[in-house]
Amino acid sequence: GYDPRPWLPAMTGAVIGSRSQSDAFLYDWRRTMADLLASQHYGTVAKVAHEHGLKLYGEALEDRRPMLGDDLTMRSHTDVPMAALWTYPADTGPRATFIGDMKGAASVAHIYGQNVVAAESMTAAFSPWAFAPHDLKKFIDLEFVTGVNRPVIHTSVHQHLDDKQPGFSLFIFGQYFNRHETWAEMARPWVDYMARNCFMLQQGRNFADVAYFIGEERPITQLYTDNALGDLPRGYAYDFVNADILINRLSVQAGDLTAKSGARYRILYLGGDSGRMTLPVLKRLAALAEAGATIVGKAPGASPSLSDDPKAVAALIHRLWSGQPVTKVGAGQVIAGADPEAALRGIGLAPDFTDGDAKDGREVLFLHRRLKDGDVYFVDNRKDRPERFEARFRVAGKTPELWRAETGASEPVSYRIEGGQTRVSLEMRPYDAFYVVFRKPAAKPARVVRQPSWRPLQNLDGGWDVTFQPGRGAPDSAHLERLASLSENADPGIKYFSGVATYRKTFRLGAVAPGHKTLLDLGAIGDTAEVSVNGVPLGTAWQAPYRLDVSKALRPGENKVEVKVADLWVNRLIGDKQPGAKPITFTTAPTYNADAPLRPSGLIGPVTLLTAP
Repeated sequence: GYDPRPWLPAMTGAVIGSRSQSDAFLYDWRRTMADLLASQHYGTVAKVAHEHGLKLYGEALEDRRPMLGDDLTMRSHTDVPMAALWTYPADTGPRATFIGDMKGAASVAHIYGQNVVAAESMTAAFSPWAFAPHDLKKFIDLEFVTGVNRPVIHTSVHQHLDDKQPGFSLFIFGQYFNRHETWAEMARPWVDYMARNCFMLQQGRNFADVAYFIGEERPITQLYTDNALGDLPRGYAYDFVNADILINRLSVQAGDLTAKSGARYRILYLGGDSGRMTLPVLKRLAALAEAGATIVGKAPGASPSLSDDPKAVAALIHRLWSGQPVTKVGAGQVIAGADPEAALRGIGLAPDFTDGDAKDGREVLFLHRRLKDGDVYFVDNRKDRPERFEARFRVAGKTPELWRAETGASEPVSYRIEGGQTRVSLEMRPYDAFYVVFRKPAAKPARVVRQPSWRPLQNLDGGWDVTFQPGRGAPDSAHLERLASLSENADPGIKYFSGVATYRKTFRLGAVAPGHKTLLDLGAIGDTAEVSVNGVPLGTAWQAPYRLDVSKALRPGENKVEVKVADLWVNRLIGDKQPGAKPITFTTAPTYNADAPLRPSGLIGPVTLLTAP
């Protein structure tokens, strides 16, 4: 709105006018560049794509990319907003910027109405062929609980030669999701798990109580560079909004902030860089409050822009923040403070989800989607330890069911309804994730579901015959008196084996009590296993606990069990680096040194039959 030419020397570091005026000009310049990146780059690409009948997926600033731009507005032009999540070491956790990136993409989809949220998924570096499905589950679950519902796996390099394995890669990058992966023929349950989650998380509409305004000075990924924002609500879901969304996308209906997409929020929280606000944003805040919105946040100090009238800015700030804890503005109100959860509780809104008393460090995240006939919560245990707690959901009058994407099956769960909430008893395995679904009317205010009490029926740990996938350096077969990791074997061909090892055992079984179910518990495996009993395929075990229902295949007397176990390429790649070794593998980039640690592999056990009524 003004001639920039007199101010251009400020871009060299010169002070024009005063330091504050030069900084304000630089804000305006960067804001203009951000707007142009969104409209003239992302907008132009989208326009040309649509003219040619194409749909556009769009990532934005991702992790520590150049921070000039508005990652929300960039992705508003796409048909499918997209983010990224790379794999990470267990001791460090994910980079906060990836969390912000995914949440930003999901917020755009919810507000602009795209619904589908994609992500460059499970990208790795310097980790060649190092992941089995059970390793990857915690990464993909983090994507799902953050709002992603269409993973785009990074990467699947075309393998055009069968005599070069594991084969080609994208230099040092990739999760190596291709046909030469050792567990490729056992991948279906893993793919089904992702597909079922995608389907579930595209149903209905995302539900959130808080529209979190990030401010006008930095994109989300920059706000997250050092750490996650410290004032994000935990028991209430939220979406991020920027100035474009605030001014052009949100209105007020019955006291709630709403978007044309159907997104609806109980409060607008001013977080991020809200310490300074431009005059157009302040005017929009006033209009939303006049219409009945509840706004929560501290008063800004000034405008960052050279184009704004300081007196008009000060007058609006005084109007919205009178110096009192709560300022009535038209039909709405402005609550001064930096605690959105306290503000929501103050207006009588209980948390949407709580995981009980989490003083012991429990970390259970949730995502809530509202259906036409009920509610779906995706619940994710982010710790490598079991959790047992009473969860509270802000739902009443409906019976909860537990749905698992691993099997596609549902099961009843204990609950009680009181005070407008449903309390549900949950037991979660390490890195467990499942759905709690509320659709059916509750016939009773409470229910207790007894869980099966499993007891050992028979130990199958000793005396297994093993055959090895040919061409991988191992002998044709071996007999194991006791189960242990193949990497502990004295035979180098077995120690460094990578591929499919088939374990077979014959055992005798007495009569199983009528009405009892029997599980085959494999104990520990490295890394994925297919099981059959008496020639009946019973499925694939790919995550702990490695248990499969064998009830339909067992018979009194003699039984034959077969377990095909695929480990990873890691051990063979290390074996090829041993002194004097004749290489079996082929890669296009360096992988492991000779002294790299071997992975546990094969059927490790103990293998046990379990039974319960």
